[in-house]
Amino acid sequence: MPLIILVVIITVPYLEFLVFMEVGNEIGGFSALMLTILTAFLGIYIIRQEGIQVLIRLKNTIDKGESPVSELIHGFFLAVAGFFFLLPGFITDGIALLLAIAPIRSMLGSMIVNAGIRQHANRPRSTFSEGTIIDGEFEESNSINPEEEQQISNDHHDDPKK
Repeated sequence: MPLIILVVIITVPYLEFLVFMEVGNEIGGFSALMLTILTAFLGIYIIRQEGIQVLIRLKNTIDKGESPVSELIHGFFLAVAGFFFLLPGFITDGIALLLAIAPIRSMLGSMIVNAGIRQHANRPRSTFSEGTIIDGEFEESNSINPEEEQQISNDHHDDPKK
């Protein structure tokens, strides 16, 4: 997993640079830079509007006493999309735009939840949940001091009839 993260950290900026250079060759470097800045501002505006809607739905869901898992997943993907919009580049802006679309967030969220359910179902069960359970009570008694307890123990070892 750390190797994958390292590859992504190295590869994404390189690919963003290549795409930026291609776009800059087609429309001009200054225009490409302004387009990148414009997509960041528009993207943050879109994420803000979607985030407000998710927060309203989250509040309504909690007020009803229902599980807010769906809204939390939407909020997570909107946070990731907001982060991607802040990164300069067209690839990350494209990914962020996809994450800003509610049906795509729902699809990705259900995929993650289903994967978690499958992983939890395949997990080995605890050894403590199976077998015979014996219920009982106990009471501590401090009526015998340690010297008397040692003497009683020694007496039993010395004389097997006791």
